[in-house]
Amino acid sequence: MKLCRLVFIYVLGGLVGTLWETFLNFINGNGFVYCNGSIFTPVNFVYGFGAVIIVACLHSQTEWWRVYLIGAVGGGVVEYLLNFLEEKLLGTRSWNYDGKTLNINGRTTLPYMAVWGLLCVAVIFIIYKPLSRFLDKIPPDIQKTASVIIGAILLLDLFITVSAVLRYSARNANQNAFTALGRILDRCFNDAFMIKRFPKMKFS
Repeated sequence: MKLCRLVFIYVLGGLVGTLWETFLNFINGNGFVYCNGSIFTPVNFVYGFGAVIIVACLHSQTEWWRVYLIGAVGGGVVEYLLNFLEEKLLGTRSWNYDGKTLNINGRTTLPYMAVWGLLCVAVIFIIYKPLSRFLDKIPPDIQKTASVIIGAILLLDLFITVSAVLRYSARNANQNAFTALGRILDRCFNDAFMIKRFPKMKFS
């Protein structure tokens, strides 16, 4: 599995995740809600990383039921770990399933794990394999150049997003910015901005 190919999978998975979450909010009567989980790009990092892990682990599988079982368990583990790490590192939780049926510490649920299994089947057989065939037709040099540019943009977006969330959490704890970067983040990404862009984010 080439690194440049994983970049494209990350982007596609993150875009599909953003569209899916946005669609669900419309269906549930919430109107338009920012669901990308980042500041500058429409790529949802949870779905992006999820897609990369799914493909890296399952791209060689040919049986759909194996993909489903491994994906259901793996998806639940990834969702649990990302929620746990967000809480411990950033002091926030972007989702909390307390009160949901068969939830596991509020970080994932068995029904959601079943959905992760279906998602993995879709990712491997509907997204990855056609994407792989398409990328095979593109010269390797073009793939590498595009992946480097896209990867750099995503890393910058991730750095700024994480930094803004850290300052958002610190402001909630009444901690003033001690650096110039912190003060810039406070001005550019104030509480009103963060509440709008991360409506589900709650402080632990």
